[in-house]
Amino acid sequence: MARVFVAGAGYVGRAAAELLAAAGHVVDLGRRTPGAAPRSHAMDVLRPETYPAALGEAGCVVYCVSADTFTPESYRDAYVEGLARVIGAASRGAARRLVFVSSTGVYGQDDGSVVDESTDPRPRGFSGRVILEGEALLAAAPFETTAIRFSGIYGPGRDRMVRLVREGTAVTAKARASLTNRIHRDDCARALVHLVESDTVAPLYLGSDEEPAPMGEILDWIAARLGTAPPPVGGDDAQPSPRGGNKRVSSERLRASGFRFRHPTFREGFAAILAG
Repeated sequence: MARVFVAGAGYVGRAAAELLAAAGHVVDLGRRTPGAAPRSHAMDVLRPETYPAALGEAGCVVYCVSADTFTPESYRDAYVEGLARVIGAASRGAARRLVFVSSTGVYGQDDGSVVDESTDPRPRGFSGRVILEGEALLAAAPFETTAIRFSGIYGPGRDRMVRLVREGTAVTAKARASLTNRIHRDDCARALVHLVESDTVAPLYLGSDEEPAPMGEILDWIAARLGTAPPPVGGDDAQPSPRGGNKRVSSERLRASGFRFRHPTFREGFAAILAG
């Protein structure tokens, strides 16, 4: 049993906290609006005076704060300034490990190539550059740290592909052909539990399911399951590829560490959404 503090208990963090508690760990959550979850604390990562004592008492900190808006300032607050303050507070406490939730958005490659932990990131926008700056802070922490770069997170309430099919929204031929990478919310949460509970961790992992797939293949599969026509082809192919698309994200290192996906491909993940 470990004492764990989850900073930023949103879509993924809340699910991870529930799994950690179910596994017998003592889990505290820190978020701007604490809500009704047990051991939940009001906390602003930019204001150390709001940090609860539980942060300093935790042996492991999971940092999964996300930006409020898609602006450089918001990203810097979440992934650099807030992270730096939490690392500082944790370093004065009992922390032995920090798990940082990052993003495969740091990879700008869109040529269909495979990217893994050894691939040189080539962020195309401010978001990827800021997240890399946050990752760099981990190296100076006085305890063990690891970052996990998740690809496109989907799951309950995040079902854009299903809505495209149901609404018959036109999709460009370029978008249909573009490779996409995803991970179900529940596997994100399970991966965080895995990294909390592992005896040792590598500095970096990629979290993405085992089968990158063209967007069109996924839409066609969903349409077949729903018994309807796929979305029509239309729109301007001159527009940029979907953000983060047309690469193959490899999670081989994560799987080699002993992690097993509950939703190893889009089929299992979207089947669960449709069943729900």
